[in-house]
Amino acid sequence: MTSRQVALGFRPHTYWTAVVAAAGETDEPQVVRRARIDFAEGETRLVYHRAAMMSAQTAPPWIETVRLRTRETAGLALAGLLRELADAGWTARRAIVPRGGGRIPERLEDIVRSHSAQHAAEGEFYRDVVADACRDQGLEVTRVVEKELHALAADALGEPPGSLDERLLTLGRALGPPWSEDQRLAMLAAWLGLAGEPQ
Repeated sequence: MTSRQVALGFRPHTYWTAVVAAAGETDEPQVVRRARIDFAEGETRLVYHRAAMMSAQTAPPWIETVRLRTRETAGLALAGLLRELADAGWTARRAIVPRGGGRIPERLEDIVRSHSAQHAAEGEFYRDVVADACRDQGLEVTRVVEKELHALAADALGEPPGSLDERLLTLGRALGPPWSEDQRLAMLAAWLGLAGEPQ
């Protein structure tokens, strides 16, 4: 990756995502931009919780409506971020968007029957929204299981996990807030993007 290219790392939630743009070499990464993208509000939040209160006929089209609306909203916000990066001379081509690792029922009726399944399905739904919005903007998207992100990054960078944690903390001290778990995980994802495709 050339010096003027950035990798974008994300840490999505059910209505927003943290994003970090990182550049440079993997041994000395540079945080170019930190941002928060809000893509769902009001009735487009908690999509499966709301679907659970609908009939079997109205829930599926409602879910697809929310998918399209949130994807569009995320895409518009992401396009703005990409313009800001471009104005500063940076080009983003790759995005790493974590996914969940748990099992989610395939049938909607099984999802809405279980509160824990609703939460799990929503987590994956909105992660997929972010990944699709990235693809809509022409980014090359890689999905990795969020719980495996730390190990994947440590392996790709050739560093023990403890050393990687310390480097993240050092980066945070230099940058200042916000540098919560959301930004650290987004940075790990971006760092993995700088290192190349995870195996």
